[in-house]
Amino acid sequence: MGTDFEELEMIADFFNTHDRRMRFENDPGVEHLNQAEALKHWLLLHHLISKEDEVNDENLNIAIQLRNETRKLIVNNVFDGQGNVTDPLKELNELLHSFSFTFRFTGEHEELLPMQDGGRKGLGHLLVLIFELRRNKMWNRIRVCSAADCQWVFVDRSRPGTGKWCTMKACGNRAKNKAFRERKKTKGIKANETTDL
Repeated sequence: MGTDFEELEMIADFFNTHDRRMRFENDPGVEHLNQAEALKHWLLLHHLISKEDEVNDENLNIAIQLRNETRKLIVNNVFDGQGNVTDPLKELNELLHSFSFTFRFTGEHEELLPMQDGGRKGLGHLLVLIFELRRNKMWNRIRVCSAADCQWVFVDRSRPGTGKWCTMKACGNRAKNKAFRERKKTKGIKANETTDL
């Protein structure tokens, strides 16, 4: 596979297969994984399966469930419910029980490999990536844009790794302008209260 940042970009792309950016009020977003063929195309694009591998509707349902549950693992994600209050990762861990993995040792390193075929193999490779990124302390670089009308998942390449917005030009600028207007409004209210005394 590629570098940690390339793998993070792949994971972000997986999350963004449900594009939650709002184009109008109450927009449910755009679901790009709307059929098994779309999932196969995505898995092929990221070299997680081969052309001969079959991808079916069951794989599609598992992929969507996997995407929704692993999205809850994103550090700054305040938009997705955290699941079961006593065990927020219960649904994800139950889903993981349906996957099997094995180790393979080579001269230089070892690797964790899924034992499934077809689309499940591709999803297993995705799970291995998530596991490795979390183990290598890189997972905190996956972020969800703090703008409620965006929620785009992005890779934070900044030094501190604490980015809030997918882009400063759009979402960040809007948030800062909104905060400025609110501060100005609050100051105006306080000034009026002082003059009324």
